[in-house]
Amino acid sequence: MTSKKTKKTRLPVAMPDSLELAGDRVVPLQYFHNEERHPKGDGPWNDEADKIGWVDEPTGIHCIILRERDGTLSGFAGVGPDHPLYGFEADAVPSGIGISVHGGLNYAKPCEANVPEQISVCHVPSNAELRRTRARMGRNSTKDEFGDRDLWWFGFTTDHEGDYVPIHGSANRFDGIEIYRDQDFVYREVVKLASQLSAVGGSSEMDDALHIDGPIAMLGPAREGSDDDGQ
Repeated sequence: MTSKKTKKTRLPVAMPDSLELAGDRVVPLQYFHNEERHPKGDGPWNDEADKIGWVDEPTGIHCIILRERDGTLSGFAGVGPDHPLYGFEADAVPSGIGISVHGGLNYAKPCEANVPEQISVCHVPSNAELRRTRARMGRNSTKDEFGDRDLWWFGFTTDHEGDYVPIHGSANRFDGIEIYRDQDFVYREVVKLASQLSAVGGSSEMDDALHIDGPIAMLGPAREGSDDDGQ
């Protein structure tokens, strides 16, 4: 008698009511496990999610921790059209205004509205939107309806020199020589970024830096829709 081998599938994980990240209690508005991106083998990533979206309570800024294809975690914070840095490319943000995160800013883009939610860098729903969605679709749903797609996202990665990149290592061979930047580490950097972005425009030095550098550095509306990415 022959037996059929069945493909092992990972059961979906319900979005928790709250999470503890680096000692803070966070209410997730997006929460995903992504088998395709989650590192293989045992390691500090074992109990981590692959995407968490929330609103930073002190600043009101939307934040995301996202697993990249190489197994590392990246962090993002989004600002609206009224923010002084809205539309700025990452390398055009004036150095004098105090934006400092792990490895430096290397991401600045509008919301990825047409990318699947579990891998997108796009804003999370407000509490009111979330309540309406949960009432309509059930408590465990993480699907949302975005009422506003205008956020501009700044972000950073954890694949720099000295960072442990899971896809470059062997399964079950994590030795700690390089440092895996875990969920708590990335969370601390994201909320620091949110705090820094919230403070932009709050001092005369920042206003002066933005006034001098802003018009030249800003990514204008005409370029946002351009297909000429190589220029």
